[in-house]
Amino acid sequence: MVKRFWGYYALHVYLPFSSFSRNWRKFFRRRKGKQHDLMQETKLPETTWQDCSTTGSVRLWEHEKQNGNVRLSELAILCAFAAGCAPGTKLFEIGTFDGRTTINLAANSPGSCNVFTLDLPPTITPKYSIAEGERHLVDKAMSGARYEKHRASSPALVAKITQLLGDSATFDYTPYEGSCSLIFVDGSHAYDYLLADTRTAMKLAKHGGVIVWHDYGIWEGVTRGLEELDQREKFGLRNIRGTSLVYWQKK
Repeated sequence: MVKRFWGYYALHVYLPFSSFSRNWRKFFRRRKGKQHDLMQETKLPETTWQDCSTTGSVRLWEHEKQNGNVRLSELAILCAFAAGCAPGTKLFEIGTFDGRTTINLAANSPGSCNVFTLDLPPTITPKYSIAEGERHLVDKAMSGARYEKHRASSPALVAKITQLLGDSATFDYTPYEGSCSLIFVDGSHAYDYLLADTRTAMKLAKHGGVIVWHDYGIWEGVTRGLEELDQREKFGLRNIRGTSLVYWQKK
């Protein structure tokens, strides 16, 4: 019940109020002629999470946010997408960090789905330069700590998760191509990685599969990369209103 409470609160209380606050702050800064580093002007059309999902009830594990995590409302939206995944399909996450999103994807997706999550270990030199200010997301004791702590108490849930390690720009995705119903792109925020991870996500998605990107309007490399791609390729990317998430479905 507690997990469902947090899910309801995130979607139906936190998201509307945070969306209003976000829009008000943008409006106020435009009037003052100011620009905030973590609140960039964006160009992608908006959509609502309800237009992208038919799921209204989700369960949130590990609701406490730490630096580097998605916001509570964004986590709940990702859970709604996970709940809508077809049974027996794969979910793929690029960028594990502490595993907070990972365990929520596993908890809300159908029992026959598996979650694969890829993270860059500190021992690997990345192909491209990562964005300034995100080194601490790599230099950590372990990937997926927040799902690992549930392994003893919820073994069946954690067993749905497969931790992969490697550089997302050079990793061999062949076994997963065309089989993923949900791909969450939240790796390095550098422009080159955004482009590489997006190309990968497009290959991973099955027909009807959904891709979600994080930190649009916050990290310059993500914002610029997604807007340039959409302008050039006419993908039809949409920013989910009140969040830094971008949505696309493979038709």
